[in-house]
Amino acid sequence: MNAEQEKRKLQDTILIIAKEIDKICKENNIDYFMDGGTQLGAIRHRGFIPWDDDFDIGMKRIEYDRFINVCQQSLNKKKFHLETEKDIGYGFAFAKIHLKGTEIIENFSQNANVDHGIFVDIFPYDNIPDSDLKRTLFLAENHILKNLIWVKAGYGSAEQKRKLSYFVFSLVGKFFSLKWLKSRRSKLVCKYNNKITEYCFTSDYPKNHLQTKWLDNRKLYSFENLSFYGLIDYDSFLRMLYGNYMQLPPPEQRIVHSKYKIDFGPY
Repeated sequence: MNAEQEKRKLQDTILIIAKEIDKICKENNIDYFMDGGTQLGAIRHRGFIPWDDDFDIGMKRIEYDRFINVCQQSLNKKKFHLETEKDIGYGFAFAKIHLKGTEIIENFSQNANVDHGIFVDIFPYDNIPDSDLKRTLFLAENHILKNLIWVKAGYGSAEQKRKLSYFVFSLVGKFFSLKWLKSRRSKLVCKYNNKITEYCFTSDYPKNHLQTKWLDNRKLYSFENLSFYGLIDYDSFLRMLYGNYMQLPPPEQRIVHSKYKIDFGPY
Protein backbone atom coordinates (compact mmCIF):
# COMPACT_ATOMS: atom_id res chain seq x y z
CA MET A 1 0.00 0.00 0.00
CA ASN A 2 1.13 3.58 -0.57
CA ALA A 3 1.77 6.13 2.18
CA GLU A 4 -1.75 7.59 2.05
CA GLN A 5 -3.37 4.15 2.27
CA GLU A 6 -1.09 3.19 5.15
CA LYS A 7 -1.98 6.36 7.06
CA ARG A 8 -5.72 5.74 6.57
CA LYS A 9 -5.36 2.14 7.72
CA LEU A 10 -3.42 3.29 10.78
CA GLN A 11 -6.16 5.79 11.63
CA ASP A 12 -8.84 3.08 11.28
CA THR A 13 -6.82 0.71 13.47
CA ILE A 14 -6.37 3.38 16.14
CA LEU A 15 -10.14 3.87 16.20
CA ILE A 16 -10.52 0.23 17.30
CA ILE A 17 -8.67 1.16 20.49
CA ALA A 18 -10.42 4.52 20.91
CA LYS A 19 -13.84 2.87 20.71
CA GLU A 20 -12.82 0.38 23.41
CA ILE A 21 -11.65 3.19 25.71
CA ASP A 22 -14.88 5.09 25.13
CA LYS A 23 -16.88 1.94 25.93
CA ILE A 24 -14.99 1.30 29.17
CA CYS A 25 -15.40 4.92 30.27
CA LYS A 26 -19.13 4.99 29.56
CA GLU A 27 -19.74 1.68 31.33
CA ASN A 28 -17.88 2.89 34.43
CA ASN A 29 -18.90 6.58 34.46
CA ILE A 30 -15.33 7.75 33.87
CA ASP A 31 -15.00 11.24 32.41
CA TYR A 32 -12.54 11.68 29.56
CA PHE A 33 -12.01 14.22 26.79
CA MET A 34 -10.27 14.31 23.43
CA ASP A 35 -6.92 15.99 23.95
CA GLY A 36 -4.71 18.21 21.81
CA GLY A 37 -4.74 17.48 18.11
CA THR A 38 -7.58 14.99 18.50
CA GLN A 39 -9.90 17.72 19.79
CA LEU A 40 -8.65 20.01 17.03
CA GLY A 41 -9.39 17.33 14.45
CA ALA A 42 -12.92 16.90 15.78
CA ILE A 43 -13.63 20.63 15.47
CA ARG A 44 -11.84 21.46 12.23
CA HIS A 45 -12.14 18.18 10.30
CA ARG A 46 -14.80 16.14 12.16
CA GLY A 47 -12.14 13.46 12.46
CA PHE A 48 -8.40 13.02 12.21
CA ILE A 49 -6.30 15.93 11.06
CA PRO A 50 -5.57 14.72 7.49
CA TRP A 51 -1.81 14.47 8.07
CA ASP A 52 -2.09 13.18 11.65
CA ASP A 53 -2.22 9.60 12.80
CA ASP A 54 -2.70 9.47 16.55
CA PHE A 55 -5.54 9.75 19.06
CA ASP A 56 -5.01 11.42 22.44
CA ILE A 57 -7.30 11.27 25.46
CA GLY A 58 -7.09 13.37 28.62
CA MET A 59 -8.53 12.79 32.10
CA LYS A 60 -8.38 14.42 35.49
CA ARG A 61 -6.05 12.44 37.74
CA ILE A 62 -8.90 11.02 39.81
CA GLU A 63 -10.61 9.75 36.64
CA TYR A 64 -7.31 8.46 35.24
CA ASP A 65 -6.60 6.40 38.36
CA ARG A 66 -10.09 4.91 38.20
CA PHE A 67 -9.62 4.14 34.51
CA ILE A 68 -6.32 2.33 35.14
CA ASN A 69 -7.89 0.26 37.94
CA VAL A 70 -10.86 -0.71 35.77
CA CYS A 71 -8.61 -1.67 32.85
CA GLN A 72 -6.43 -3.82 35.08
CA GLN A 73 -9.54 -5.76 36.09
CA SER A 74 -11.70 -5.87 32.98
CA LEU A 75 -9.77 -4.89 29.83
CA ASN A 76 -9.96 -7.57 27.13
CA LYS A 77 -6.39 -8.80 27.58
CA LYS A 78 -6.55 -11.09 24.55
CA LYS A 79 -6.94 -8.06 22.32
CA PHE A 80 -5.50 -5.09 24.22
CA HIS A 81 -2.52 -4.36 26.46
CA LEU A 82 -2.42 -1.58 29.05
CA GLU A 83 0.99 0.02 29.55
CA THR A 84 1.49 2.49 32.41
CA GLU A 85 4.22 4.40 34.18
CA LYS A 86 4.53 1.44 36.60
CA ASP A 87 5.88 -0.85 33.86
CA ILE A 88 9.62 -1.27 34.39
CA GLY A 89 11.08 0.03 31.13
CA TYR A 90 8.33 2.49 30.27
CA GLY A 91 9.40 6.14 30.46
CA PHE A 92 6.25 8.21 30.07
CA ALA A 93 3.99 9.62 32.81
CA PHE A 94 0.82 8.64 30.93
CA ALA A 95 -0.73 5.35 29.86
CA LYS A 96 -1.05 3.66 26.50
CA ILE A 97 -3.49 1.01 25.39
CA HIS A 98 -2.02 -1.13 22.63
CA LEU A 99 -3.71 -3.38 20.10
CA LYS A 100 -2.10 -6.80 20.34
CA GLY A 101 -0.76 -8.38 17.18
CA THR A 102 0.24 -5.02 15.71
CA GLU A 103 3.49 -3.08 15.68
CA ILE A 104 4.42 0.54 15.19
CA ILE A 105 8.01 1.51 15.86
CA GLU A 106 8.67 5.23 16.17
CA ASN A 107 12.12 6.76 15.87
CA PHE A 108 11.92 8.27 19.35
CA SER A 109 11.19 4.97 21.13
CA GLN A 110 12.65 2.31 18.83
CA ASN A 111 15.41 1.41 21.34
CA ALA A 112 13.22 1.49 24.46
CA ASN A 113 12.14 -1.75 26.15
CA VAL A 114 8.41 -1.11 25.72
CA ASP A 115 5.33 -2.44 23.94
CA HIS A 116 5.47 -1.34 20.31
CA GLY A 117 1.88 -2.18 19.41
CA ILE A 118 -0.36 0.43 17.76
CA PHE A 119 -1.73 2.57 20.60
CA VAL A 120 -3.85 5.36 22.01
CA ASP A 121 -2.37 7.70 24.65
CA ILE A 122 -4.28 8.51 27.87
CA PHE A 123 -2.95 11.60 29.68
CA PRO A 124 -3.60 12.35 33.37
CA TYR A 125 -4.00 16.03 34.25
CA ASP A 126 -2.61 17.20 37.59
CA ASN A 127 -2.89 20.51 39.42
CA ILE A 128 0.04 22.91 39.31
CA PRO A 129 0.74 25.70 41.84
CA ASP A 130 -0.73 29.17 41.32
CA SER A 131 2.32 30.97 42.70
CA ASP A 132 4.66 32.00 39.87
CA LEU A 133 7.75 31.04 41.86
CA LYS A 134 6.39 27.68 43.00
CA ARG A 135 5.14 26.90 39.50
CA THR A 136 8.53 27.76 37.97
CA LEU A 137 10.36 25.48 40.42
CA PHE A 138 7.75 22.74 40.00
CA LEU A 139 8.00 22.78 36.19
CA ALA A 140 11.80 22.92 36.30
CA GLU A 141 11.98 19.79 38.45
CA ASN A 142 9.43 18.08 36.22
CA HIS A 143 11.51 18.96 33.14
CA ILE A 144 14.69 17.54 34.65
CA LEU A 145 13.00 14.34 35.83
CA LYS A 146 11.22 13.84 32.51
CA ASN A 147 14.45 14.06 30.53
CA LEU A 148 16.45 11.93 32.94
CA ILE A 149 13.77 9.23 32.71
CA TRP A 150 13.59 9.37 28.92
CA VAL A 151 17.36 9.06 28.58
CA LYS A 152 17.62 6.37 31.25
CA ALA A 153 14.86 4.31 29.57
CA GLY A 154 16.54 4.48 26.16
CA TYR A 155 14.25 6.97 24.43
CA GLY A 156 15.54 9.37 21.81
CA SER A 157 16.12 9.46 18.08
CA ALA A 158 19.63 9.24 16.62
CA GLU A 159 19.56 13.00 16.06
CA GLN A 160 18.53 13.72 19.67
CA LYS A 161 21.25 11.45 21.01
CA ARG A 162 23.89 13.60 19.30
CA LYS A 163 22.86 16.70 21.26
CA LEU A 164 24.85 18.00 24.22
CA SER A 165 21.75 18.03 26.44
CA TYR A 166 21.27 14.29 25.87
CA PHE A 167 24.89 13.67 26.86
CA VAL A 168 24.49 15.75 30.04
CA PHE A 169 21.30 13.95 31.08
CA SER A 170 23.03 10.62 30.36
CA LEU A 171 25.86 11.52 32.74
CA VAL A 172 23.57 12.75 35.51
CA GLY A 173 21.30 9.74 35.08
CA LYS A 174 24.11 7.38 36.05
CA PHE A 175 23.65 8.46 39.68
CA PHE A 176 19.99 7.42 39.88
CA SER A 177 17.97 4.31 39.16
CA LEU A 178 15.08 4.49 36.71
CA LYS A 179 12.77 3.23 39.46
CA TRP A 180 13.77 6.06 41.82
CA LEU A 181 13.38 8.73 39.13
CA LYS A 182 9.91 7.51 38.19
CA SER A 183 8.85 7.38 41.84
CA ARG A 184 10.12 10.93 42.39
CA ARG A 185 8.19 12.18 39.36
CA SER A 186 4.98 10.42 40.44
CA LYS A 187 5.13 12.14 43.82
CA LEU A 188 5.93 15.50 42.26
CA VAL A 189 3.10 15.61 39.71
CA CYS A 190 0.49 14.70 42.34
CA LYS A 191 1.80 17.16 44.93
CA TYR A 192 -0.93 19.79 44.42
CA ASN A 193 -3.90 17.56 43.66
CA ASN A 194 -5.29 18.05 47.16
CA LYS A 195 -5.45 21.82 46.56
CA ILE A 196 -7.75 23.93 44.38
CA THR A 197 -5.61 25.54 41.68
CA GLU A 198 -6.37 27.58 38.57
CA TYR A 199 -4.30 25.48 36.19
CA CYS A 200 -3.43 21.86 35.55
CA PHE A 201 -0.97 20.12 33.23
CA THR A 202 0.19 16.74 31.98
CA SER A 203 3.78 15.93 32.86
CA ASP A 204 5.24 14.97 29.48
CA TYR A 205 3.81 18.08 27.77
CA PRO A 206 4.21 20.66 30.55
CA LYS A 207 3.77 23.76 28.37
CA ASN A 208 0.10 22.88 27.90
CA HIS A 209 -1.44 24.60 30.92
CA LEU A 210 -5.20 24.07 30.97
CA GLN A 211 -7.53 26.02 33.20
CA THR A 212 -8.79 23.43 35.64
CA LYS A 213 -12.40 24.55 35.14
CA TRP A 214 -12.26 23.61 31.44
CA LEU A 215 -12.15 19.93 32.38
CA ASP A 216 -15.48 20.06 34.23
CA ASN A 217 -17.77 20.35 31.21
CA ARG A 218 -17.87 17.97 28.27
CA LYS A 219 -20.05 17.10 25.32
CA LEU A 220 -20.03 14.60 22.47
CA TYR A 221 -18.42 15.57 19.17
CA SER A 222 -18.48 13.82 15.82
CA PHE A 223 -15.21 12.12 14.93
CA GLU A 224 -14.90 9.93 11.81
CA ASN A 225 -18.66 9.21 11.93
CA LEU A 226 -18.34 8.18 15.59
CA SER A 227 -18.88 10.20 18.77
CA PHE A 228 -16.32 10.96 21.46
CA TYR A 229 -16.32 13.37 24.39
CA GLY A 230 -14.49 16.68 24.18
CA LEU A 231 -14.42 19.89 26.19
CA ILE A 232 -17.34 22.29 25.84
CA ASP A 233 -14.92 25.23 26.04
CA TYR A 234 -12.79 23.80 23.25
CA ASP A 235 -12.21 27.29 21.87
CA SER A 236 -10.18 28.47 24.88
CA PHE A 237 -8.36 25.14 24.98
CA LEU A 238 -7.42 25.12 21.30
CA ARG A 239 -6.48 28.80 21.20
CA MET A 240 -4.13 28.20 24.11
CA LEU A 241 -2.50 25.32 22.20
CA TYR A 242 -2.57 26.52 18.60
CA GLY A 243 -3.60 30.18 18.40
CA ASN A 244 -5.82 30.60 15.31
CA TYR A 245 -6.58 26.89 15.19
CA MET A 246 -9.07 27.07 12.28
CA GLN A 247 -6.34 28.28 9.93
CA LEU A 248 -4.50 25.41 8.25
CA PRO A 249 -0.73 25.42 8.69
CA PRO A 250 1.43 25.87 5.59
CA PRO A 251 2.06 22.65 3.61
CA GLU A 252 5.62 22.29 4.88
CA GLN A 253 4.31 22.05 8.46
CA ARG A 254 1.79 19.31 7.71
CA ILE A 255 4.11 16.59 8.91
CA VAL A 256 3.19 13.00 9.78
CA HIS A 257 4.87 11.61 12.91
CA SER A 258 8.09 9.79 12.08
CA LYS A 259 7.69 6.00 11.92
CA TYR A 260 10.35 3.36 11.45
CA LYS A 261 8.04 0.40 10.89
CA ILE A 262 4.31 -0.41 10.89
CA ASP A 263 2.74 -3.89 10.96
CA PHE A 264 -1.04 -4.21 11.12
CA GLY A 265 -0.95 -7.94 11.88
CA PRO A 266 -4.41 -9.52 11.48
CA TYR A 267 -6.06 -6.13 10.99
